[in-house]
Amino acid sequence: MPFRPMTPTRLQAKGWARVGRPGAHLLRRGAWYPVVRISSSHIVVLDVNRRNVPVDRRFLEIRYHPPERWTVVRCEAREIQRVGRLFPLTYAVAPPAATARGSAPR
Repeated sequence: MPFRPMTPTRLQAKGWARVGRPGAHLLRRGAWYPVVRISSSHIVVLDVNRRNVPVDRRFLEIRYHPPERWTVVRCEAREIQRVGRLFPLTYAVAPPAATARGSAPR
């Protein structure tokens, strides 16, 4: 029997989660992350760049189907020290499937 190397496969996500409000986490607001595990202690483990990252469930919006739409994130204006002015911070985040397809927002 010929040797066939096994290729790792990604586990099916248990859902998708994104951070809805600022908090004690380092996740990008608006970005959707696959849910690895939801524990009974209000901790949700997310797959962030192939690393398991625990996040308090209170900071997350969770859905059980992959997101299909872009998210527009508006943050509080921040002062840019070099310029000395306030600038609003607004950005768009692609859903995971759109990132893979390379589609742009409409």
